Amino acid sequence: METRAQAASEHASSSGCGARTRSKRYLREREQLAAKVPRHSRASSSRRASSDLADAMADRSNYSSGHRNAACPSVATQGCSGPAGSSEGGSSYQRDLRRQQLEEAEQEAMEMMEESGGRGGQSWSAPSNALQGLLRKLGAGLDDLLPSVTASHSRLKTILSGLKSDDEGLQLASLSELCELLSLGTEESLSALSVDVFVPLLVQLLRCQHNADIMLLASRALCHMIDVIPSSAAAIVHYDGVPLFCERLLCIEYIDLAEQALHALEKLSHEHPVALLRAGGMLAVLQYVDFFALGVQRRAVSTAANLCRNLSAECAHLVADAVPLLSDLLNKHEQQVLENVCLAFSRLVEGFANVPQQLEMLAAHSLLPSLLRLVASMSGGGAEDRVTLSDATYTMLLRTLATLCRGSATLCKQLLELDVCSVLHDILVASDAAAPGAATSRPHDQLFQLLSLASELLPPLPKKDGGAHAAPLSSAPASSSGGRPPVAPP
Repeated sequence: METRAQAASEHASSSGCGARTRSKRYLREREQLAAKVPRHSRASSSRRASSDLADAMADRSNYSSGHRNAACPSVATQGCSGPAGSSEGGSSYQRDLRRQQLEEAEQEAMEMMEESGGRGGQSWSAPSNALQGLLRKLGAGLDDLLPSVTASHSRLKTILSGLKSDDEGLQLASLSELCELLSLGTEESLSALSVDVFVPLLVQLLRCQHNADIMLLASRALCHMIDVIPSSAAAIVHYDGVPLFCERLLCIEYIDLAEQALHALEKLSHEHPVALLRAGGMLAVLQYVDFFALGVQRRAVSTAANLCRNLSAECAHLVADAVPLLSDLLNKHEQQVLENVCLAFSRLVEGFANVPQQLEMLAAHSLLPSLLRLVASMSGGGAEDRVTLSDATYTMLLRTLATLCRGSATLCKQLLELDVCSVLHDILVASDAAAPGAATSRPHDQLFQLLSLASELLPPLPKKDGGAHAAPLSSAPASSSGGRPPVAPP
């Protein structure tokens, strides 16, 4: 009996050693299998990895205990009547081994998650902690760049107190901070900014003629304010900011300040052209245009063209002083400058079409020869100093000449003396049909304006017995106000 119990105990001990050996072999097989799987496919949560490994170890343990019970049924039925120390030692060893394996599996799963998150192999369904941290950092950075309404309100209070201070150093610092806030802010984030509070202060700072830096930063702040808060443009006009901008533009001593003032006037010219004209804006933007760089010249002429939009004959005195300067710019050889000057004259002619005196005032400074020279370039003549303009600009020039002829008999006579007929002939009839200036290659509206100009140059047909005579090609009659008197054909 004693011999049988000893044999059963030895068999149980050997079965425990076999189970431990199989457990180690099982772990090695799992490690080899994991090494063959790509690293990004092994990225999973630590809870899932530890749960799967725990289930596998539990199944393995059940398999080992079942194998021992099958190999030693007497031990299983009799509660393993062998030595108690050996049985308890084997079970505690397996519990420790299982706990250690679970900890190692959890640690390995955490390392794989971190490595997968760092390499970007994380699936979209489970964003890594690193990605969440990056998003939090980006959010914090955007909050700093685009502060909330509360933060902007507190900053604006500090800036406002600095602008009201008598210390010029504090005023400069406040102006710099205001420019930065306006350049990065939006209309929503700057809803706490009151234009009726800040615009008068900035306009007042524009009068600090002894400190050019304060005037420059004040002008820049007003430009940013027009971009961010559209209603500030009307406030600048209301608080007499336009005459100050014109004064700073005419004072060419500080070129940076003059350019900034021109920038502000260009922004204001889109919605408040009459206010700029009454403050002398047309003369201010064109007076020293040659002293600026080409980009600033383009902006100045574009501003002048904006000021000429939708003007009536009653406003002719507001542009009379600037007409000689605008006429001189027709001799420029830069396309964008030329096109803007032509646009300005076209708008003025359309506005004064029914007043011959105002049309003759516009043409008093060699306007007709300059326009005719530009139109002649359509036929390819004068290639040495030819400036290529767009088709829309050429069409606009033809319409302008036709309006001048229709509105004033004096100007029509001047055009005939300038041999406009030969110019039109060269444009309509090209010597070579394949030439770039051939009539067949021109847009239809341009051909229509060519024929309209020719019709305005021709004398009207003689009246018949019934008093009816043929109407000209253009929509306006030749006998309109200030038009050409009837001339009998030779």
